[in-house]
Amino acid sequence: MRFAAAAFVLLTAGLGALAAGDSLWVALRPGCVPFVLLVLTILLATGSGRVVVGRLALGDMSESQKTLAGATLGLGLLALGGFFLGALGLFKPWAASAFLAALWVIGYAELKPALESLAPDRSLLRERPLAAGAVAVPLLAALWMCLVPPHQYDSLVYHLALPQAYLRAGRLFAPPGIVYAHFPQNGEMLFSLALLLGSDVLAQMYMWLSTVLSIWWIFALGRREAPMNAVALAAIFIATHSAVLLMSSTTYVEPLVMLWITAAALGFERWRRLAPEGGGPRGWLILSALFTGLALGTKYYGGIGAAAFGLRLLYACAVDRRKERAVDLALFTAIVTALFAPWLIKNWVCVRNPVFPFLYKSFANTGTGWNADLAAGYFHVLVEYGHVGGFFKSLISLPLLLLRNPLRFGGGMDVLGDLGWDISLWLLPLGAWAASKNKSLRGLLLFCSLWGAAWFSSGVVLRFLTVLVPLMALLGACGLVALWSGLDRWARVVIGGSLGLMTLAHLFLFVFVHATFGSGSTAFGLETREAVLTRRLDYYSCADWLRGNAVENDKILVVGEQRGYYLPADHLPSTVHMPNLFVRRANASASTGELLASLRADGFTRVLIVPREAARLGSGLGELTPAGAVNWKGLEDSLRTEFAGRGCVVGRL
Repeated sequence: MRFAAAAFVLLTAGLGALAAGDSLWVALRPGCVPFVLLVLTILLATGSGRVVVGRLALGDMSESQKTLAGATLGLGLLALGGFFLGALGLFKPWAASAFLAALWVIGYAELKPALESLAPDRSLLRERPLAAGAVAVPLLAALWMCLVPPHQYDSLVYHLALPQAYLRAGRLFAPPGIVYAHFPQNGEMLFSLALLLGSDVLAQMYMWLSTVLSIWWIFALGRREAPMNAVALAAIFIATHSAVLLMSSTTYVEPLVMLWITAAALGFERWRRLAPEGGGPRGWLILSALFTGLALGTKYYGGIGAAAFGLRLLYACAVDRRKERAVDLALFTAIVTALFAPWLIKNWVCVRNPVFPFLYKSFANTGTGWNADLAAGYFHVLVEYGHVGGFFKSLISLPLLLLRNPLRFGGGMDVLGDLGWDISLWLLPLGAWAASKNKSLRGLLLFCSLWGAAWFSSGVVLRFLTVLVPLMALLGACGLVALWSGLDRWARVVIGGSLGLMTLAHLFLFVFVHATFGSGSTAFGLETREAVLTRRLDYYSCADWLRGNAVENDKILVVGEQRGYYLPADHLPSTVHMPNLFVRRANASASTGELLASLRADGFTRVLIVPREAARLGSGLGELTPAGAVNWKGLEDSLRTEFAGRGCVVGRL
């Protein structure tokens, strides 16, 4: 190459970099550091996880599957490591760095084999560029949406607020005002590590990674039992499912549970295929138990999966009374219990109820301020989308409601889990037909049926069913491919066009929801993070002011707002799930002066009032008595206003 040509090439590269800097860089800059940290996390998780998987002596596992299992298990190691850092009072940046460095040292030797193991999968993807593109494009769009700052209700109430409170204290504890602090929290432990690394965008990227790994599990193990066309189609169905895409760019933990449940189910069926009589090599059974335990330690409904696997093992013991069957059941139960035990112990230490808020009648004195009436009210809210008109009427109308009115099963932010279910549900009967001819698919169908029955019986939101999307997609795709070969050309055009239209509708819903949120303004660099949050959250302007004015010992009483994540100082948020302190104190005080003195005695230095959100929550915050209303009005009048923002006021006590 001549010098002039080489110089032109280099100058063109420089011009391209400048052009990107003038446009793309504005939008992508917030994600650069989190993306680098995400890659680092993937390497840490994969290397350390492969070390553990290698100890299971899984002779039939390919190197690429070992990499996949290692990455999936490695996320669990990160979550467990986060728990023990918090339990030891070591939620500090230096301790997190030391922990991550230790994982790097442990898994470093496995990184080169892991990268080399991906070559066969890359070859398979190159053979199907259209399918690979149909999966990659929606996933890249979801990754881009991770750059939008967290604003979803549950994220700000507890998924991120809890880790923030833990890091502020440097340890695990029971923050007042957040009853969710006593739920299983493997997901929140991952978010804690992300916040220790300085990025809540990284926390959202962890959920995106969970979705990518879920699809990889279907791709890696599904092709053992199904034609490659069916596996590719299943991957497309998952990657274009509106609910999956929407939650993959949030800190809702459903994608993480979906990953571990998908891996557990596929691993369980692989073990059944290799050891049909029980006993034998138990590597896959151990792996399934590990993933099941991690899922249960993330969300209580992971217990449905544990129960489903346990029932199947128990049935095998009853039918075949050999010692090996009992060992299988005992081993699975022991592993799942051991991984769930840290949260049981933590709850017992903090609130004297290992399974809070369940069994609230047996463990009445939980130390959270809850009584039986409040607990019953919480569960009523959780199942408010349940069986309208009775159980059997709801059962009969369930298919139509799921296909044509999924919003019936979750309003508010729960709508994120309601969208894009039509293909998965419509093709499920075809999946049952395909499963009749394949033992492993029958096992997956049975698992989905048991989970679906538990979901329907409990009457909870549709979001809790999202964990089945990959398995349902595989079943439906297998049935569709089996049907396809017998269809005439016109029938193929009709069914293919209809499914394509539904897929486009799913992608439209994904874009529509983000447009409603105003996500594009951040994703395209039109608004700063601060501007977006100020527009979406009434209290954010006050939180922004407090970042520059709060002092070390500040303690803020928040009136009317539950979403306290963005507050930079110790605070007590309002809640609709237990008696609010400001209501109780106002009602119990004999005068405004006594109310003021009692709040000061509790260490409160400032009050943050969010009037519009308080009005929206209304009586959910509690009722002031006539005397309490007088006391509170007097307190508001006596506050020295320090800052009045858009929709909020900060006053000093």
